Amino acid sequence: MKKIRIGISKEIDFKLEKYTQRKFIFNQIDVNNFSYDVILVTSNSKIDYKIINNCKRIRIIFIMSLHLISKIKLDKLRKDIKVLYFDKKSKKILKTITATPEFIFGLIILLTKNFLKIERISKKNVWDPKKTAEFSFNKMLSQSTLGIIGFGRIGKQLASIAKNFGMKTIIFTKKNNIKLTDIARKSDIISVNFSLNNKNKNIINKNFFSKMKVGSYFINTSKGQIVNYYDLLKFLKKNIKGAAIDVYKNENENDKEIKKLIYYSKNNDNLILTPHIAGSTLDSIITLQKHCLDRIVSNI
Repeated sequence: MKKIRIGISKEIDFKLEKYTQRKFIFNQIDVNNFSYDVILVTSNSKIDYKIINNCKRIRIIFIMSLHLISKIKLDKLRKDIKVLYFDKKSKKILKTITATPEFIFGLIILLTKNFLKIERISKKNVWDPKKTAEFSFNKMLSQSTLGIIGFGRIGKQLASIAKNFGMKTIIFTKKNNIKLTDIARKSDIISVNFSLNNKNKNIINKNFFSKMKVGSYFINTSKGQIVNYYDLLKFLKKNIKGAAIDVYKNENENDKEIKKLIYYSKNNDNLILTPHIAGSTLDSIITLQKHCLDRIVSNI
């Protein structure tokens, strides 16, 4: 069997050693030398149907980002090109991937215990346990309410972890009658776990933040396009006690929004910024990548 030539975007880095060496050749996608059997599409990939269709070798397109599935225009692709993604056949594998909800709960503990501020104080050798304790949330997690916006795989796993801590959960999903304003008013901590679509872009904005509880916390590990971060900054230290962000509209070091968030974070200790790593444990990445390659081999 010839090695399968796969065009990958710069975000993908396969680490399967012997498995990948035996069956695949990986190259960064080059539109000037477009000669692949398979291309992998991520959220930052640009799809040029003309280039794809002109490449007679291409047999498969694998979509790594679920929110892109509805955006792929199948009628513009050659009929002999298969489009694969993490679908029902992937459910068993996906259920074993718990990196993102674990990361979210880590952020919940970091925020509510205000470890950023406490660490800074401790490094100054200021020893005042009573005063330092006052920087934390005034409730135990077991007496707190977690608002989960979006109840897919990650939302459900997060709710399960919260339950083990004795937390009450309130869920925003299409299947119940709870409104976003209910989540804002009733939750002590809010986690956004939506999949991105045209209806929920910028849905979390000043109208939502203004209704959040005084002393509450906000976390987004979903998609940056869902949340207006300029509005979030306006309400931090007002009614919102702290926030954590892992995703951004444009994940670029020169982006104005990211620069503003970083500036605020450098000068305040109630905003945690991470570079889109919520699901990035080595074992979870390898599991998903191996599943992706297995699917390709079985369909090539």
